[in-house]
Amino acid sequence: MEKLEKLDGRLFKIAFKKATEVLMIHKDEINELNVFPVPDGDTGSNMLAAMVEACRRLDELKSDFLPDVLDAITKGTLMGARGNSGVILSQIFRGLSEALSNKSEISVEDFVYALDNARRIAYGAVIKPVEGTLLTLIRLLANYAKKELKYFKDFKDLFVKLQIAAEKIVEMTPKFLDKLKESGVVDAGAKGFYYIIQGFKEAILGDTKVREILLEVDTEKLFKIAKEDIKNQYCTEVMINSTMRGEELERYVEDLKKSLVEIGDSVVVVNAGGIVRLHVHTNHPGVAIEKSLEIGEIIKVKIDNMKIQHTELMMGEVEDKKKRKKYGMVTVSPGEGITRIMKGLGVDKVISGGQTMNPSTADFKEAIDSVEADTIFVFPNNSNVILSAQRAAEMTEDKEVIVIPTRTVQEGISAIVEFREDLEKDELLKNIKQVINKVRSISVTYAIRDSSFNGVKIKKGDFLVFLNDELVGSGKHLFKLIRESLKIGKGEEHELVTIYYGKDASEEEAKALASFIEENFTDLEVEIYEGGQPHYKFLISLE
Repeated sequence: MEKLEKLDGRLFKIAFKKATEVLMIHKDEINELNVFPVPDGDTGSNMLAAMVEACRRLDELKSDFLPDVLDAITKGTLMGARGNSGVILSQIFRGLSEALSNKSEISVEDFVYALDNARRIAYGAVIKPVEGTLLTLIRLLANYAKKELKYFKDFKDLFVKLQIAAEKIVEMTPKFLDKLKESGVVDAGAKGFYYIIQGFKEAILGDTKVREILLEVDTEKLFKIAKEDIKNQYCTEVMINSTMRGEELERYVEDLKKSLVEIGDSVVVVNAGGIVRLHVHTNHPGVAIEKSLEIGEIIKVKIDNMKIQHTELMMGEVEDKKKRKKYGMVTVSPGEGITRIMKGLGVDKVISGGQTMNPSTADFKEAIDSVEADTIFVFPNNSNVILSAQRAAEMTEDKEVIVIPTRTVQEGISAIVEFREDLEKDELLKNIKQVINKVRSISVTYAIRDSSFNGVKIKKGDFLVFLNDELVGSGKHLFKLIRESLKIGKGEEHELVTIYYGKDASEEEAKALASFIEENFTDLEVEIYEGGQPHYKFLISLE
C-alpha cells in the first residue's frame, strides 16, 4: 500500500466532509445514547450541525490552501455549534487549526502535536471538565498519539490506529462516569467523535467520494426530527502582540493565567508565536486588560466573516445607536405558548429552541445583534445551550452581553418577571440570581426505552419526573409522582406553583392537576398556562 506521509488542504477538506457523512449516518444512534431514557437526545444532531456548517463554508472556498481550509472549519464549526457537545467539538477543531495554521501541508508529527493542542483548547473551554465524556476521549487519544508517535508509519497507519484507540476509549467512558455505567450506555459525544475519526480514516485510505445528500442537509430540520453548568458574567477576550519572547514570555503567560484565575473563570491563555490570546469570564475586565498590558501591545480583536446579517439590518430597521435603550433581553423558548408569555413580559428577542432543537452560536449571535441596547441579558433556559450563548457573547464587541445561566424555562421566566429596567445593573443581577436560586423546576416527560436509575427499573412509556436536573420519580401514576416531587422540593415552604402544559397535554388535564395539587398542598396557589412545548407534558415552577 502506497504511503501517505503528507496531508494537504485538498485531502483535509475531503476527509472532513467524509467525517461529516459518517457522523450523519450514525446521528440517530448517537442521539439515543442519552443517559436518561427521555425523548430529547440530541448530541448527534448538535455535533452534526457544527460539521455541516463547516462543510458549507468549505464549499464556498475557491482554493484548497490548507490555512484557508482550516479557517473555514474553525469558523464553521463554531457558528454551527449547538449544545455543549457541539461547542466542545468546535473547540477541538479550533485547537487543531491553531497548531497547523501556518502550514501548507502537514506531517504525521504535526498532526499528533496539533491533536494535543486540541485537547488543551477543548479542556480550557469548560469550567468544570467532566471525565467520561468527549473531553476524556480527546485527552486519552492525544496522549496515546504522542506516546506512539515514533511507531506511526504514515497517515494511513495513524488513522487506522487512532480509530482502534478511540473505540477502546469510548467503551471505557462508563468507568469514568457512574451515570453512563448505570444506564448501560457509552458517552454520546465520545461516540460521535469516534465516527468523525472513522470518516477521516476512510477518506485517507482512499474512499474520497462524499454523497451529495450531505450538501442538502438542513440543520434546522435536524432538530425537528429529532448537562455541566457554566457560570459567567463579563466575557473578556484580549489579543496581545507581545514584546517578549522565549522563556520570559512563557513565565509571564503562566503568571497571567494565575492572575486571571483569581478574578474569574473559563480562563484560556494561548501563546502563538508572540501573539497572546486570553479569555476570561470576570467581574473585573479592567484587571485582565491591565495584566495584558504587562506583556505587550493590545490588538483590537476583529471577527472576520462571522457576522450574521440579521433580519432587521437587512430591512434597514436598525435604530440609530444613540437611541439604544439601557437594557435588552434575549431568551430561548421551546413552545409557542411560552414564547407569548416571554414577549408579554417584555423580552426583545425570543429564540425558538430547547430539547432536541438547541439554538446554535449563530442563532444567539443573530438575536443579540438584533437588539439595540447597551447591555443585553441572555437567558438560555437549558443547561445544554449555555455554552453556545457564551460563545456568541464573546463575539459581540459593541454591546455588553451578560449570559444568565438559567438551566430551565421555569428559571428563565422567573428571572424575566423580576427584570426591572429602573435598577442599576449590579442590583438587577443580584435580584435575578436570588430569584433563580429560589425556583424549583419540575419537568414531566416519558421514557422511550427500558432502563434503570439508582437501582430502580424504568419501563418504556413510564412517566419520568425531574426536579431541577435530578430524576426523582418514574412510573404510571403521574399525579402521585408530581405530588412526591413537590414534597421533595419542599412545596409546603413555597407560595406559588405555575403549570405550563405541553403539546401532549390538554387544558383539562392541567386543570385536573391543579386541583390535585391544591387538595394536597392547601397553602399553595396554582396558576395554569399553555406552554406548547414538545416532549414535556408539564413544566412546573415552584416558587
